[in-house]
Amino acid sequence: MINIFSKPKYYVPNLGQSWLITLVFVIGATLLGYFFLVAISLFIPGMTIKNATTYSLSLTYIVQMIFPIFFIWLMGYNKSKDPMVQPIKIDKPHIGKFNFLTLGLILLFLTLGMGYFLDPVSDLFTMPDTFKEMFAKMKGDYWDTLISAAVMAPLCEEFILRGTMERGMLAHYKPQKAILWSAFIFGLIHLNPWQFFNAFLIGILLGWIYYRTHSIWAVIFIHFVNNFYSVITVKLFPSVDLELTSRENYAAMFGSDIYYWILMIAGGIISAICIYILNKNLPKEPQSFKFENRLIA
Repeated sequence: MINIFSKPKYYVPNLGQSWLITLVFVIGATLLGYFFLVAISLFIPGMTIKNATTYSLSLTYIVQMIFPIFFIWLMGYNKSKDPMVQPIKIDKPHIGKFNFLTLGLILLFLTLGMGYFLDPVSDLFTMPDTFKEMFAKMKGDYWDTLISAAVMAPLCEEFILRGTMERGMLAHYKPQKAILWSAFIFGLIHLNPWQFFNAFLIGILLGWIYYRTHSIWAVIFIHFVNNFYSVITVKLFPSVDLELTSRENYAAMFGSDIYYWILMIAGGIISAICIYILNKNLPKEPQSFKFENRLIA
């Protein structure tokens, strides 16, 4: 059984193959999600497709991820039959001078700091209506949204983006190219400008951390903290007006947007300190993403 789940390590995609995964991700997730919503609307009395979109966010997300994850597994399964194919592990942690506790604390502060520092980027764009509906639903169905955003999304998306695409590109290209392309695709698959630039910048951070640690759980943790904090913030501050930007909401709640700018500056300083500490103490040029040299008789 363990051997079955280890098959994706044999799939080491280059950039072109990563774009193929992206295509499968977007089309497969869209089609499966739509068919699932149609099925719900057909079998649940009084349910429409529009209402079904908020019926079970976590279950819908799981259904959407079936096809792209199965595609990656199938590619790995087929590659594993070739004795000349060299696998590269999805998770092979090398964390330098850290232990897992200290690394986790640094990543926690880094994620929260980056969240505040990048907040003005999100404010440049209007939140799509679908996300407004999701956040509104969150107030009444908190646990469903929490499972979808803070558990399923980090596990599935990091497996696909960092654990498969970036891992493959790191084997074929220089780290800068692999990190930037995986971050760009990460922003692109969100399919809206409101998330693209923020996701792209966070994706660079996730890609860099994955390269320097080769730990899929490190980037899953960052993704979890980022999404969990977003979900719990909406829960703790139900008076947030989704029609306003973050800066405007701070001004409405506190009478001034000074706290917004203080948090943004503090977030930038904390992020810079954490990145400095990580850069100094993590392995500089890890070799675990490269193919092993083999002598062929």
